[in-house]
Amino acid sequence: MTLRTVKQMLGSAVEQYGDSPAIVTASSTESFRQLGEAVAGAAESIRRRGVAPGDRVLIVAPNSSALIHVWLGVICAGAIPAAVNPASTPSELEYFRDDLQPRLTLTAPEVRELDSSQNIPSPEAIRFPSPVYGEGSGRGPDPLEVAAIVYTSGTTSRPKGVMVRHAAYTESGMSFPSWIGLRGRHRLWACLPLFHINAQAYSLMSSLAHGFSLAVSERFHASTFWRDARDLQVTSVNVVGAMLDFLAKQPESAWVESPLRTIYSAPGPDPKERTALESRFHVRIVTGYGMSENPFGCAESATSRDKPGCVGRPRQPVSGFFENRLRVVRPDGSEAGEGEVGELRFQNPVMTPGYWNAPEITAATLADGWLHTGDAGTRDGDGDVFISGRYKEMIRRRGENIAPAEIEDVLRAHAAVETVAVIGIDAGLQEEEVLAVVVLRQGASADEDALKAFAAARLAAFKVPSRIAFRGSLPMTPTQRVAKDILRREYGRAG
Repeated sequence: MTLRTVKQMLGSAVEQYGDSPAIVTASSTESFRQLGEAVAGAAESIRRRGVAPGDRVLIVAPNSSALIHVWLGVICAGAIPAAVNPASTPSELEYFRDDLQPRLTLTAPEVRELDSSQNIPSPEAIRFPSPVYGEGSGRGPDPLEVAAIVYTSGTTSRPKGVMVRHAAYTESGMSFPSWIGLRGRHRLWACLPLFHINAQAYSLMSSLAHGFSLAVSERFHASTFWRDARDLQVTSVNVVGAMLDFLAKQPESAWVESPLRTIYSAPGPDPKERTALESRFHVRIVTGYGMSENPFGCAESATSRDKPGCVGRPRQPVSGFFENRLRVVRPDGSEAGEGEVGELRFQNPVMTPGYWNAPEITAATLADGWLHTGDAGTRDGDGDVFISGRYKEMIRRRGENIAPAEIEDVLRAHAAVETVAVIGIDAGLQEEEVLAVVVLRQGASADEDALKAFAAARLAAFKVPSRIAFRGSLPMTPTQRVAKDILRREYGRAG
């Protein structure tokens, strides 16, 4: 065996799994054979529109089977898809077009128009569309070529186009089920957006690699989540941490029995909260850490589950073709000691070759051959990794470095606090003050002095927020991370 391209993995899935269900929606089910035919039709349509190997195609559409057909079709035509949030504003779409310079832009109606699945013949009439997957279908079957571009959510700047290799997708798809402990036959659920690396690399690619069926929902709905899980008969789903919070806030009556037994969440809740949610929802919650630049982040280990803030150890491919290496590095480039905060840096042959149209950022991010994640973390004596927050979000106060996540965890434990975001605000002379932006639980009350006293009893004095502000909600990115850049612009300087 060798590393594979997405085209090769799809071709193998069509041959191996044939008439088994591949893509399931609320209104339709298609087999792997039908999936292959639909992708072949989309690829041919893409070529007829003048798209050549290496061209970029911008796709602006919500989750659907048609989106999967066209996204895979662009890849099988040898071009590079970049799916983006369909809720993007006109100015955001203009930015994507200017940055990507696509040969073709496809919106939701055009995606449906290109989708040939509505006229798929019976399985007996379909012949395996070998030209789509073979040498003549594109730039050549090199697993280390760029398969797609994934735009980051842009929490602190304009979105950057992460170039994702074929092998990053295929090796993630082969390995992901083992990382979260899936055994046997499964139906995965893509309710995360398919413009996100999680749904692409872990959900879609795992289904192709292992013959799992993939249920596709246009979006996540907390109020109907459990009924949808039952109706779609899903067994495993991927979420982000905020989605678990939304589910936890639903009334007890929202839960209904379903086959869903595994939830992968990144980030995950603390051990006590996770145990409570597992008991309430009758599921197993698995946590981990990954990023568009390197889907091979970290996965739960035998010792990590009961450690707050822990994401386990570096994920390794089940193929054994390479090692996913991790360093925790001080600002001077030396190795951080056990329990000492440093930047997480990864190295493996399938991580991103860089950012589209951003050579300077690429050079800085991939300096010395290691992926500089910008994430701050520590590693303990077991080799388990803990995330402290974004390195650029580390707060410098009174000569000390402060991880916002530590303060957020403490304040979130207060009975009146629903959620919180901690940022550093400029105090002059290269110093910052700590600002906590708090959202209170509905019907609960707490003032600034009470929360400061709560924090002071649990944190060193220099970590206690100098100011606490209250909001009705926190601004979020499309991937449900707190948009701290918006908070920084809103609250400005200290004083």
